[in-house]
Amino acid sequence: MSISNQINMVQHSNLNEAFLNCPYEYYDHEFRKVAVEYNWKQAVQSTVNEIVKAYVATPKLMRSNVYILRLISDYWARLDRDIFHSIQQFLSISAVVIDHLLSFLINNKKSFHTCNESFEHCAIDFVTTHEVEHHHEAIVMEKMLLEVDEPLLQTYYEVAKRYYYEKNGHLPNQIEVIDLLNAKRYVHFPKLNG
Repeated sequence: MSISNQINMVQHSNLNEAFLNCPYEYYDHEFRKVAVEYNWKQAVQSTVNEIVKAYVATPKLMRSNVYILRLISDYWARLDRDIFHSIQQFLSISAVVIDHLLSFLINNKKSFHTCNESFEHCAIDFVTTHEVEHHHEAIVMEKMLLEVDEPLLQTYYEVAKRYYYEKNGHLPNQIEVIDLLNAKRYVHFPKLNG
């Protein structure tokens, strides 16, 4: 199935927020034609979403390294270990995701200084503004996902652009997706790429 057909399916089904929040169930079921039950990917993504939502709601002055560690610890402890194939899988996934999530949040704890109010209760982790030149601001949408591949990434960009445009009447300057399992950051410039 082509990426444009995938995007149209998401749009047609009115699943924008659900897809942006956790694309794995929808993506695997609809595009890969794999039977999907609630699984560890969805559980981990949900936990990451909760951590990030709590983090964004925290005033900048409280975003210490100790606070971030406590936040991750509190939410990660709620994760159902039985949903994983083995305790080894749980431990290895936990180690990698927690390490990359912690590193990302610690290294960026001061950069998330503006959250768009229309995104307060939605699927986007951060909508930030960065001063670029002479008091002009660039709007950057950021989302931390457990893992992405190229087709999922392209679909995610397109759905995010449409979603942001519907909410705000214009496109963001940049969309960033952070792949937590592989410690990669993917950047998309909607205005340049169409």
